[in-house]
Amino acid sequence: MGSSTGLSDVGGQRLVAPPIRGRADELKVIAELVAAVRQGRGGALIIEGPPGIGKSRLLTEVMALADKSGVRALFGEAFEYQQAVPFFSLFMATLRADPPVGDAEALRRLGGSDDLRYWVVNDLADAIHAAAAQTPLAIMLEDIHWADNGTLLALRSLAAAQPDAPVLWVLTARTGAGGPTLHETLSVLQRANATLLRLAAMTPDAVADMVQDTVRARADESLLNLAAKGHGNPFLVSELVGGLGEEGRLNVSGGRAVATGDGLPQRLGASMQQRLDQLPHGAGDVVRVAAVLPDRFSAGLLAAMLDRHPASLTLALEEAVRADLLVEDGEQLRFRHDLLRDATRQSLPQSLRRALERQSASVMLGMGAAPAEVAMQLAHSAEPGDREAIGALRQAAQSVGRSDASAAADLSKRALELLPAQDPDHGSLVAETVGLLNRASRYGEAEELAVAALTEAASPEEEAEIRLRLQTPNVHSTQRRVEENRRALELGRINEVTRARHLAWLAYGLMTDDEHGQHHGAANEAAAAAAKTGDPESEILADIVLAQIDAGNGYAGRALRRLEKACALASAGDAIAAHDLAAMHYVLVLAAVGRLDDAVARVADGTERARREGNAMALDLWAYIAGVVHVAAGRLSAARAAIESLPPPQPTGATDADIVRMMILAEVAVHADDRNLLQQMVNDARHACSTGSYYVRRVATHVLALAAWQRDDVHDAMRWLGSDITLFGTPLTPQVLDLVILAARVASAAGDAGLRARVLQAIEVLEREQPVIPLFAGVAGYARGILERDAAALVAAADAFHSSSRPLLYAAAAEDAGGELAVDQLNAAFDTYMRHEALADARRVGRELRRFGVERRIVSQPRAKTGWDSLTDSELKVVNLIARGATNRDVAAQLHLSPHTVKTHVRNAFAKLGITSRAQLAQVVRGSE
Repeated sequence: MGSSTGLSDVGGQRLVAPPIRGRADELKVIAELVAAVRQGRGGALIIEGPPGIGKSRLLTEVMALADKSGVRALFGEAFEYQQAVPFFSLFMATLRADPPVGDAEALRRLGGSDDLRYWVVNDLADAIHAAAAQTPLAIMLEDIHWADNGTLLALRSLAAAQPDAPVLWVLTARTGAGGPTLHETLSVLQRANATLLRLAAMTPDAVADMVQDTVRARADESLLNLAAKGHGNPFLVSELVGGLGEEGRLNVSGGRAVATGDGLPQRLGASMQQRLDQLPHGAGDVVRVAAVLPDRFSAGLLAAMLDRHPASLTLALEEAVRADLLVEDGEQLRFRHDLLRDATRQSLPQSLRRALERQSASVMLGMGAAPAEVAMQLAHSAEPGDREAIGALRQAAQSVGRSDASAAADLSKRALELLPAQDPDHGSLVAETVGLLNRASRYGEAEELAVAALTEAASPEEEAEIRLRLQTPNVHSTQRRVEENRRALELGRINEVTRARHLAWLAYGLMTDDEHGQHHGAANEAAAAAAKTGDPESEILADIVLAQIDAGNGYAGRALRRLEKACALASAGDAIAAHDLAAMHYVLVLAAVGRLDDAVARVADGTERARREGNAMALDLWAYIAGVVHVAAGRLSAARAAIESLPPPQPTGATDADIVRMMILAEVAVHADDRNLLQQMVNDARHACSTGSYYVRRVATHVLALAAWQRDDVHDAMRWLGSDITLFGTPLTPQVLDLVILAARVASAAGDAGLRARVLQAIEVLEREQPVIPLFAGVAGYARGILERDAAALVAAADAFHSSSRPLLYAAAAEDAGGELAVDQLNAAFDTYMRHEALADARRVGRELRRFGVERRIVSQPRAKTGWDSLTDSELKVVNLIARGATNRDVAAQLHLSPHTVKTHVRNAFAKLGITSRAQLAQVVRGSE
């Protein structure tokens, strides 16, 4: 906080707080913003400047003006030592207000759960808007350079300018302080039309006014010359004048104030060490200890640090307050200004400061503080081998990890630095840290840490734990992940839970890299080990594999029931990676059986969960799943935008994520006639065929055959499909049905008996479960009609697909059913292709229609003026990235655009969607999903 605005003694006179000087322009801006919020128009104000420049003083003006205008002021403050406490300053301003804004009891029920971030950006936001609907609000958060990442990320939604909500957000930040998250948040808010006040030094005239207000007399040149040594910093000027009065060097007579001597007063000229040494009653030691405590502290905590009774501190605290070092703040104490606190801390020898910080953390833990509340002190002060600090940092990492995986990874890394390499817990802590780094998409750091630890692993159990958490489907190929599991299982003396988990992950890997049928046996072994240990992670993974085996054998209904059970088990526990995988496979099977509405809802839920957990790895995977569902639903532009918003493929071999990307973009390219994109996917597929897992080769074969069929090269399509790749297999996705249809077309055109037999085998699998799933029955009838060249069967298939959620499948069947006697089918196919921007397909059908004297032209459909359909491809790509939390700068770098271009796309997209903020965009995206 800034200088006290209470009464002061200067030159023997008792004075009231002087008015603010030199900030006329800033006060005008503040007045306009407060007036606007009073009239129902919201906004955001950022006040930035160096320490002592007057940021806090301007906040008092905001509060005073708000009070006069009938605007309710809410105040919160971020503290250096509370950076590991999620949403500290935000909750201080809202839930601790009187009356509170938001449901504090709901927050207590959530505790440290994964739903905390979701609650903040949704329920708390709703509560803020509900309160503002009754009385306009001015929400002030001071010193957000100390705020936790959760608060900073939430502010990007909460404080983004929303003119229709009467809420004024006022944030203060120290120039040059804070990390990348703060700087991006400030940039996001400014791009959302927040007002920035960057406070500069006061002018000489303003300094003169400030001095004269303080001494209540005209300042002599001698006084102004000394005041100029404050360099226009209000705090330093105030300290200088106060020091002159304290030393009796101010003479006020006849309305004129004269300073004697030309040296700085001791308050400024002396070191803080000297100033503290001169305080009586041991006040200097009390102030020194106070400097290592949280920014606000109780007398009880201070007494505990000094091992004294609180009553014994009375005289020392009175002296510290009298010396203008400490002030009362409600029931707590704090330094009068951050500069004083910083100077006091700097006066302590570094070793003593660290020891006192460490002591304060232990004392606070003993008084009931949560590990996250002392995490920053411990990170700064703990020495290697400090068991209490290591344990508290690990607990804090687990708590913070529910909302900010990256911050949690940093705490976990610090705990690892403190833990001796030979400690029995070293392996498990490395594994925890690697897992958190992966969740934060810091894959390079995770790999580096794991590889280094594996070279020095002290025990088989330690090695097995590290190998378990190293693997991730985003950056590691299936072969690499299977290898890690097998190497761990070859180790002796690993505990049963670790063994069960490796068996389960091995079965999961073999599900996509097993052409010899080993995955079924591996899944059964994993399920048995999971049942024996009762480990939820192992059980969930085993259920996923067994469900996909059922689906690949034609029992998709049974698979869905098993996956529903796995999702329920995952929701009840903390197995985060397994939870996401269960939900993702559930979506894939739902989409495959044609339940696309249910799949879309699950994608929205999973994406929101990953977003509120700060789980960047899962967020990327959900984007891939969203792309799969978009393609199945015929939303080609949305599918392409979802995939192209993701980071480029890793140069670590074809991963599961890479192959999904390849399949989606290939389908989009074929339908939309994007030959350059298709060629890129063909190149990727050729490489994957030679290096990838069995599943990767199956999908790559599909891509290559599809591209060959698109260019009417039946021979090449037959070459790719003529291998022994299973047409209907594990894992089941919507694209499996497309592969069966493509194989039927190629087999019919090439007259190949072997491929025909494999298609008939796939048809038998599709019809195996009774009652037959309607979409499967339609695909089976469609494929059979293609093989038999049965027009009636093709018409029946088109009719079956007409009411399904697979429009491009319907259009394809209608196209194949068309002819002289069914021109209406061709017209229906043409219209459906055009509606879904499948221009290549529409051109092909148009050529066929011309043979029958029907002229259908490819006319650019007039783009809608509003809504999602009105967005251009470029706007859609940008919006998808923005909705996933990217800043304009991130988008510009990823899409190789200029920041100005990105800003233009955002502005245009917001106008078309009828929104004005990123928070509204998130709501619109959730609604569309």
